Amino acid sequence: MFGKFGCAGKKEWLPEDRVHLKPLFGVRPGVYLAGLYGVVILIILFFVLLYPGLKNPGGLLIVTTKPEGAAIWVDGVYQAASPATVFVPQGRRRVSVSLPSFTEWREEIDVTGRAFASLLFPKKTLIAVTLETPDPAAVLNEGAAEYAMWSFAGEPTAIYQIPLSLSEAAYRAAFATQGNAAALSAMNQTLEAASRFTSTAAGARDLIRSKYLVDNTGLSPSPLTLISSAQDTLSFLSKNPDSAAALASLVPPELASVVTDSAWYKKRMANGNAARNVTQTLSADNGVVAKTTTTVGTTAVNGALFYAIPKGTLSQGNRVFTIEAFSIAAADVSPSSWEAFLAANPEWKKENIANLVSQGFATEDYLEENAETASVTGVSWYAAKAYCAWLSTFLEDADYEARLPYEQEWEYAAVNDLLHTAQPADDPAVWCEDHFAPLNAISAKSESIAAVGSPERSVRGGKYMKLESRGSLPPDFCAPFVSFRPVIAKKGMNYE
Repeated sequence: MFGKFGCAGKKEWLPEDRVHLKPLFGVRPGVYLAGLYGVVILIILFFVLLYPGLKNPGGLLIVTTKPEGAAIWVDGVYQAASPATVFVPQGRRRVSVSLPSFTEWREEIDVTGRAFASLLFPKKTLIAVTLETPDPAAVLNEGAAEYAMWSFAGEPTAIYQIPLSLSEAAYRAAFATQGNAAALSAMNQTLEAASRFTSTAAGARDLIRSKYLVDNTGLSPSPLTLISSAQDTLSFLSKNPDSAAALASLVPPELASVVTDSAWYKKRMANGNAARNVTQTLSADNGVVAKTTTTVGTTAVNGALFYAIPKGTLSQGNRVFTIEAFSIAAADVSPSSWEAFLAANPEWKKENIANLVSQGFATEDYLEENAETASVTGVSWYAAKAYCAWLSTFLEDADYEARLPYEQEWEYAAVNDLLHTAQPADDPAVWCEDHFAPLNAISAKSESIAAVGSPERSVRGGKYMKLESRGSLPPDFCAPFVSFRPVIAKKGMNYE
């Protein structure tokens, strides 16, 4: 069959190479093979054209929403985020579309299908929904609160990412405003409050994207709006001097010199250092509190002694705060004072720890003792707030309240040696009233700051922290190195 060297030669057909089909039940091979092929084709056509529609009758829902990203539910079961195409079984179905802070859209529809060729040409039902919200600002506030929470997760990596919570909320909220100037202004104020949590490069990108979305009501930016947004951003950075250092820490290392070598950065840092030095110099002779001697009054409240702190000013970097007069407890809350509180409020006793933990008011270390201090420790922020509310009932003047100190009040008293403690650095850290923000020197309206909130509360002082150091903990956190020291101040004061 083959010649030398594997070359093909003349082909020869041997008898065993030929196949001869025999008649089947007297039917010639050409006939029954044609019938067999026909049956196979019919079976294939049945499973392609008829079987899907008979076995699983239904149709496709093609859902689009404005704004996009809404959750699609069918009979109470989540299907997908819009825009999406989902298969729905035949029958009467309850379809709903929802977005946080938007009014939910609901409708019952009759889903029909087709028996023939449903796999290739399914029955389609188009649903286009424009969602509405009574308060577009609340939409952005919710996203900003989530943005603040993720800021404590640190810089994301290639294997760990964080959601674009702020810009996604900005897109939805800006779309819902329909160009309402007042609503857009409120949203920009929310972005200013959210910028206090821009502690990572990923957060900075999310914030910048949010700004452009708000300025363009959720649409693609035009050249004019790009310029306007850039101008607003530069104005914001200019009026917040401490943003120079923050920006330098957020940009990639290879670009940081663009900021640190700028005259803007050097001027702001020089001014900040000078302001801090002035504060330290004045605090040496209490000059910082010499502006007035107005005091709340030194008094004892339910057996606890409070020292008067006069009105004055506090410099923090480039910002100067006017601190109104208040009184601060002579020491952290003692175990005996805490026991008096527990007697009147038994729900806060350690024996109820399981209930407090389930409600999110404490952790398992609630009221854990510290042998190195005479203060009550292991108290959560919520428990400290409850104590202050109880202590307020003993005040004769209804215009005043007992509460936790704001960070500015605590630092003002500390740098001016007004804590009346021999070795304050050896005391436990203390809870503060503030909702903690990593960049608290950035200014924003108090209403917007409150709307954004924070997942953590400020703590100051203690032997683990320097005087100028700031720390934070979740409000339910309990540890033997944390206590609290109440203050008495006029109601309505807010330094956030």
